[in-house]
Order: sequence, then C-alpha cells, then structure tokens
Amino acid sequence: MERDEGLSSASLHPWKPACAWLFPHAEQTPSTTEPNSAVKLYYAALVLVLLAVLLPIWMVKYPGMVDYPNHLVRCYIFAHYHDNPLWQQRYFLDLSPLPNLAIDLVVTPLVRLMPLMVCGKLFLSFAAVLYVVGCSEVGRAATGRLNGLALVCAFTFYNLPLFQGFVNYIFGLGVFLCAFAYWLQVRNRMTPLRFVLCCLLSLAAFLAHLAAIAILGAACFAIAFVEFLRDRKLPRFIAKVAWLVCPLLLVTGYFKSSGHAGTIVWPSLAKKLPALFMPLSSYNLRLNVVIGAVLLLCAVAILRRSRIHLAATASLVLLALFFITPGDLFTGAHVDERYVVPAWLLLALSLETHWGRWQKAALAVALAAMLVRTGGITADWLKISRHDEQVLAMGDGLPRGASIYVLQPDAAATAKLDRGYFHIIQFWTLSHKAVLSSLFALPGQQPLVSRQPRCEGPAWAECFAGYDFVWTYDPPPAIRQVLLGMATPAAAWEKVTLWRVTSGKTRAAE
Repeated sequence: MERDEGLSSASLHPWKPACAWLFPHAEQTPSTTEPNSAVKLYYAALVLVLLAVLLPIWMVKYPGMVDYPNHLVRCYIFAHYHDNPLWQQRYFLDLSPLPNLAIDLVVTPLVRLMPLMVCGKLFLSFAAVLYVVGCSEVGRAATGRLNGLALVCAFTFYNLPLFQGFVNYIFGLGVFLCAFAYWLQVRNRMTPLRFVLCCLLSLAAFLAHLAAIAILGAACFAIAFVEFLRDRKLPRFIAKVAWLVCPLLLVTGYFKSSGHAGTIVWPSLAKKLPALFMPLSSYNLRLNVVIGAVLLLCAVAILRRSRIHLAATASLVLLALFFITPGDLFTGAHVDERYVVPAWLLLALSLETHWGRWQKAALAVALAAMLVRTGGITADWLKISRHDEQVLAMGDGLPRGASIYVLQPDAAATAKLDRGYFHIIQFWTLSHKAVLSSLFALPGQQPLVSRQPRCEGPAWAECFAGYDFVWTYDPPPAIRQVLLGMATPAAAWEKVTLWRVTSGKTRAAE
C-alpha cells in the first residue's frame, strides 16, 4: 500500500496554515508496520465497536427513526404489488435506475423470505457494517496505517440523518466510505480492472443515494486535483479521475429524465451552523453538550502529537459545499446537510497520531463517551418503541381496507420523541390492508409511484371527505374545527387522534 504524502514535519500541528498541507512535500518514509499484537488488538476493538453499534438495532421492536417505517412498508407493497388489486389501482411501478434505491434493492427481495421487521433490521445492520468497515478502511488508506480514531468515528453511525430516517443516505455513506478507501489505495496504480471496479463502486453509490455519488466524486476529484497542482502530471491526473465519467453519465441521465421540478431554498447561515453538530446529535440536548465537551478535550490531547494527511483536503471541500449548497434543491430537502457527516469523518480519519500515554488515555475516554452516548440513544429508542406500540394500537378497530388521510404535523411543534408517529402508522397497511395518504411514492424518488397527487389544504374538508378516517397529531384549531364538523374521534392517545369521517363527500360539496 502506498502511503499518502503528509507534512514534512511529523510534529506539525493541524492548525498550521492550510497552504502548508494543501500542497504538501512528498515524503519518502515507508508506512510503519504495526506489531502483530497491535493489529490483533485493533481488530478486536473494531469488532467490539461494531457489536455495540448493532446492538440498539436488534434490542428494540421499532427503531426510533422517523421515515424508516414508511420506507419499509413501501418495500412490502413493492414486493407484493401484483398480489393486491387495490395497490395496483393506487400505485404504479417505476423500474428505472433511481439514485435512491438502497432499501428497495435490499429489503424488497428479502421480504418474501422473512418477516418485514427482520428484513429492515438486516438492512440497517448491513448499513452499519459498511459504515464501520468504511471508517476503518479510510483511516488506514489515508494515513498508511491502522487508525485508532476510526473506532470513535464508527460510533457516529448514530447521527441526526439516521434519526430522521434517511436510511438510503446512511447506506450510501457506507458505500462512499468503502469506495473512497479503495480509490485512495489504487489511485496511483490505476489499471483497467481497477478502473472497472471504481465504476462499479460508483454505480453502487449512485443507486444507494444521489448524495453518496456526489460526495464520492467531490472527494476523489479534490485530492486528485491537489496532487496535480503539486506534480503537474496531467496523464496521472486523468488516470486517477477518468472513471468519474461513469457516475457523471448516470447523474446526467437521471436529471434529464426526471426534470428540474421543485424549488431552490437557501437557508440563512444561522440555520446552517447547527447542522455542523449532526454527527454527535442525540435525543437529549444535555447529553449532546456533555459528550461534545468530553470529545473536545480528547481532541486537544490527540492533536498535540498528530499530523494531517492529504485526505483532509476532501474534508475542506465537502465543508465548503455544505456552506454554498441550497437547503432545498429541486425535489430534494436538506441537500446541504448531506456533506456534513462525511466531512467530519474524513477530517478525523486523515489524522495520524503518535499514540503516547496521554493520547491513548484520550482515545479510551472518547470511546467510553461514545459508548455512553449509544446507550442513551438505545434507552430513547426503547421509549419510542413503547410509544409506537400505543399509537399502532389505536388502529385495532380499523375495518380491513380502510383509507386514511394522514395530516402531517408541523415538525417544529412536534416533540422530538413523537416525530415518528406520523410514519409508524404505515404498518396498518400490513395489519389491516389500509391505504394511507402519506406513503412515500413520489415520481423520480421511489420505484413505487402514487397514481394520484396528495390532496392538500386549505380546502381540508374536500381532502378529508375522500377518506374513511383522518389521523392527526395536535392539529391547528382551524383544522380541528373542520374535523369536528365532519368526523368523530374513533381513538385517541395523548396528542394523537384517529377520526372517523361521518359526513364525507356530501359535507365537502356543501
């Protein structure tokens, strides 16, 4: 394995001027070979970290991720589409290669062989394995040796996008890490076979999630370009990045076929800055602050005897893209935030640390802090899962095949632990063959597409009239007034109400 050129001084601190490492001098020092005992200890620790990351997924019945149930149910309908005429009437299949298919490609074939919840947890476990192994491989490829910081980075699998249920994006991050690590190792020795492998890895990233291929392309091009500025060898530069034509053709074809419908929204800097803390987010603000403070102290100790490698260039590029990218772009939301987690990961994994006594102690403390954080997240997931069961129990009296209009609550006005209620009720599709208006089935985004657009206000009476039931979470007074005029509560739990529509289309026409 070739070692990335680092700084000319092993003791150079990473907060030195950026130009000192954006254009580093080549080092001829070969990568250090770790003692066999150190290698065994590292991989034993990596396995333990992976088990700690997997444990919350299998401990709870309903993992506390907002969009996750919606994705699972869509996969179930996709797998059994031809078995139910009602689904054929309501949806059609889009079998084009969309850049948002990770869970569909994995869960849909599995769901015919085993229970849906097991399929979902297998998918999440696969994503966790890719993420943890990817962190390890990027750390090794970036520094030329096993990187203990990868153990800490692996715990950031539990981050804000995961809690929001952006599971395709999380899976795509794992694919990106593995693909980027492979490219780092072979970029200076590109062969036709490796070129093809890079293309295949880019295809996997594209199919997983559009952000994954964008991040992969930006990271690889940034490093190759900086190396070109240093050595001025155009053929080597072309050999390193020529494979990027493969994903570029895929992305171009996707945008040409899907069009540019949607909006462009630029959030203010004040709204962007909190997203920088996404890798360490949890459900408890106090825990976030404590863990952040502990990791900051550990970072100070570790950085004192660290140097930074060229892979950090990609981190700076991704952070720059975060600041200049719109929040909403066409039909995508939170587009700018997709760069944050990989940016921090690449920055940490590009550090090569001299593991003295204090550095080892800091690493141990950081791992303990991340383990405590994971335990806190698990406790919150258990609580969310119990609440989800209460919400699902509200549907015990639903008639088979009932249609339900799901009124999406305002996220800002919804308690953090309650935000998944809006999607957990999708499981009524399985238990009662219900049809819910909120299923993810959008053209150009999912392979299952709704034949009719979703009805929205302000003519709420007309929207509700076409359904048997309406589901709400603490609706605004004006909407509650409409419901009281045309529906009666069929079940209620805390702020959640299931309304039975009584006057229907006759009332809506008045």
